[in-house]
Amino acid sequence: MSWETLFSLQGHGPYILGAYGVTILLMGWEALSLWRRARRARRQRDESGSLAGRTRP
Repeated sequence: MSWETLFSLQGHGPYILGAYGVTILLMGWEALSLWRRARRARRQRDESGSLAGRTRP
């Protein structure tokens, strides 16, 4: 398959490639969102544990 064939796809190339692009973008956004949420929860858990006089090592 050549680049010309990939981008034309009988006139539907921009729509198909755009859909793939949006999907990849949203999947990346979801992964970043989950990572940030987990990091924030871990940070809050660590802060609340240290404020409560945690005795675990």
